[in-house]
Amino acid sequence: MGYLDDLAADLSAPDSNPIPAEEAREANVMSKDKIVGAGPGDWDSYVEFDEFDGGDGQMGVAGDGNKGLDKFDMSTIAKSKSMSAKNAWGTNTGYADTLIEQGVDTSRAQQLENWHNQQEVLQKRKAQRSLTEDFDSVDSTEDENWRNLASFGVERNQEFDMDEAFGAVAADTNIEGTIDLTGQMNAGYAVHEMSLKNPYMGFADFRAAFTDDSPKEFTCSPSEGALKQREATDFTVKFKAQGPGVVEGYLVIETEDFKKTWKVIGRTG
Repeated sequence: MGYLDDLAADLSAPDSNPIPAEEAREANVMSKDKIVGAGPGDWDSYVEFDEFDGGDGQMGVAGDGNKGLDKFDMSTIAKSKSMSAKNAWGTNTGYADTLIEQGVDTSRAQQLENWHNQQEVLQKRKAQRSLTEDFDSVDSTEDENWRNLASFGVERNQEFDMDEAFGAVAADTNIEGTIDLTGQMNAGYAVHEMSLKNPYMGFADFRAAFTDDSPKEFTCSPSEGALKQREATDFTVKFKAQGPGVVEGYLVIETEDFKKTWKVIGRTG
């Protein structure tokens, strides 16, 4: 039963004033000669409701006889005090309940629990910050640059031995294209970046590697992970010149469903 249901009898009751003429607009409009300064100059027809409660939605309406709050079961309010305190003070993990059972005040118990929760969050943040600082403090070299971050976010879906599943890295007869890199000796890497999607539905674990006869001057990252259908995975191919001349190799990116091969040429400029 709701609040409006309680008024059903009043809404269905006979009209308290069965004379329509007395309720007509014309009968309740103040004569213009009685209007003073745009307001009423005659209070003879004023009716005072001594039960008006201010019109608050939870305080009843004028003339309904209810001056206070809607009627509630006080036992329900008492039972909800503990939950209200928890909502007001923070998350309940059970620690506050234990303190309350030992006689600690509800609000005080929740404060203590919040303190412990905050300390736990603080320690986690310190640990994360420490990991970040440790990572940043590592001495960076030209071999450890931002491009290595490309390996993040491509974790594999399943754990299996790719060499056992795919066999030895072998170039396909159908070459996707040629990657031509020119580098200087003792001058860092020559870099080529490209993106690749899974041509089939869903995710597929991949291996990116050079054939065994490819020179060690070539590297590719990430070397493994999962290719997505809707989002491309970025690959970084590097060449570090070790001596004068030209070297060649083959990069193979493959899954259980497809294989793609690129010819890679490294030149010393």
